[in-house]
Amino acid sequence: MKNCRFKTGFTLVEMLIVIGIIAVLASMVIGIASRIGTQAKEQLAENTFELINAALGQFHDYGYNYKDSDYDGFDFPLDCNGFSESDLKDELEKALDVTVVIGGGVHDANYSGSEALYFFLSRVPECRQTLEKIDGSLMTDKGSDKQPINITIYFGGEARVYQLLRLVDPWGRTLRYSYYENDHEDSDEPDIGERRNFPLITSAGPDGVFGTRDDITNR
Repeated sequence: MKNCRFKTGFTLVEMLIVIGIIAVLASMVIGIASRIGTQAKEQLAENTFELINAALGQFHDYGYNYKDSDYDGFDFPLDCNGFSESDLKDELEKALDVTVVIGGGVHDANYSGSEALYFFLSRVPECRQTLEKIDGSLMTDKGSDKQPINITIYFGGEARVYQLLRLVDPWGRTLRYSYYENDHEDSDEPDIGERRNFPLITSAGPDGVFGTRDDITNR
């Protein structure tokens, strides 16, 4: 009598089918996890913008006065997008009528707008309390060389040193703060005649490119 043996295990075709199913399921899980992570960052950006909007409102109500007559009537912090370290220093000196020194790490002009925004807002106690509610991961004083940047302001004979903090979005990229209707990044002079009713703050969103559909704003 012949003994019948039953083969156990998978055939090559069956194994390929199983591997294919696992690969599809894995890609779906990764896609879902990635989307959940993106949505969480988008929500964090929106929550941060709500806090910045509140601080801007407090700054307006406080009636912060710039020293230089060129800035009479400015209701919100100055717009310094794209300013070099030298231009940012000059703008702060004009507005505050003080001597300013920026030192420490290597300054990146891409962050000048959010640096000026944070600096002016943090000068007002109520605004500073609101800014303290922002997630700490969205603030840094590190330059492009990863070293801290500081700003020294001389009031008469007294020197005061501050961190030159900047706000970034949840992807670690710069926020664009615009108090002017037109982009004037190539100029170190504000266009006083074309201020917005309320400043526009923009994150480039997940793709990191300004002007695309996934941009996130405070509007």
